[in-house]
Amino acid sequence: SEVLKRLPTFPNAAFSTTDRESVQREVKAALSQKATLSCEVLDSKMEVKWLKDGKVLTSSKGIHMESKGKTRELVIDRMEKKDAGEYTCEAGGDKLVFKLQLTGSCYGGDLYLVH
Repeated sequence: SEVLKRLPTFPNAAFSTTDRESVQREVKAALSQKATLSCEVLDSKMEVKWLKDGKVLTSSKGIHMESKGKTRELVIDRMEKKDAGEYTCEAGGDKLVFKLQLTGSCYGGDLYLVH
């Protein structure tokens, strides 16, 4: 008889399986550079909450959230020292964790990370 391989199931899954492959991400951005944290949800209508170090974030000067289809992004326009830390994207009882680190060198252009 054939043995069927099953993908792991997550009862409260809100994010795509590819996002789940590495739940914690280390993201690096240089001072004054744009940094984008990105995750993909299963339903294009799903709302997400972004948290930094456990505190809920709202759009403000220099930081905003974007929804593009099933992609949810947190965009920091100009990376500052205070922006480094742990970020969490929460949706429907599920979450993905990112660690945003400030790098010492400054490069031209934008840093854009899609997961």
